Amino acid sequence: MDVHSFHNVLIILHATSATISFFAGCFLIFSLKYASNQRLFNLYWGFLIAMVAFLVCAIFVYWTEYSSAERIIFPGLVGLGIYMLYRARSAHRLLKTQESGWKHGYIEHIGFTLISLFEGFIIVGGLNSGVPGWLVALAGILGVVVGRWVMHLAQQRVA
Repeated sequence: MDVHSFHNVLIILHATSATISFFAGCFLIFSLKYASNQRLFNLYWGFLIAMVAFLVCAIFVYWTEYSSAERIIFPGLVGLGIYMLYRARSAHRLLKTQESGWKHGYIEHIGFTLISLFEGFIIVGGLNSGVPGWLVALAGILGVVVGRWVMHLAQQRVA
């Protein structure tokens, strides 16, 4: 398998992991039945880790093909991925202890990762589809605004 094909396989695995983590996370914060389900959290967490790992691998195998700008952008995305893992781990600590008012912070942490994943879907999907950059940026801004509003609604529901 050549480098380009291997890179594509890693990107598909990265996107698939992100999608599974996204939907599991949605169930964790939007479903009263599954909000504290440890098995579902483990699914969300495991695929979030896989998403970051596949991103790192994809960047590594294709590094020589990237432009100077991409060599700055992609490590930045890895940094965001690591921060997303930190936020998910913080949510897990709240889930385990379930101290007073834990659900607000839990939703905030998972919500951050969901908004970040959604932004990735919008930005990568838009740019790969040939959508003008200004429209991708507008959709990205709208995604953050709507995502924050939805997180606020989820937090109000559990308050």
